[in-house]
Amino acid sequence: MTYQVEYVIALGPIGQLLDRLQQPAMRSGMRTSMANLDTLIRSEASSARHR
Repeated sequence: MTYQVEYVIALGPIGQLLDRLQQPAMRSGMRTSMANLDTLIRSEASSARHR
């Protein structure tokens, strides 16, 4: 699965600085969310097989 987010930061140079500062946390949060989604999907599939 591929999940892509595109956004535009306003505020000129200040916005670009804020974007650089927050990007690592955003990437980490997205990886965590995708891992959680993977776990949920796999557990639902496993649960459905055992019914």
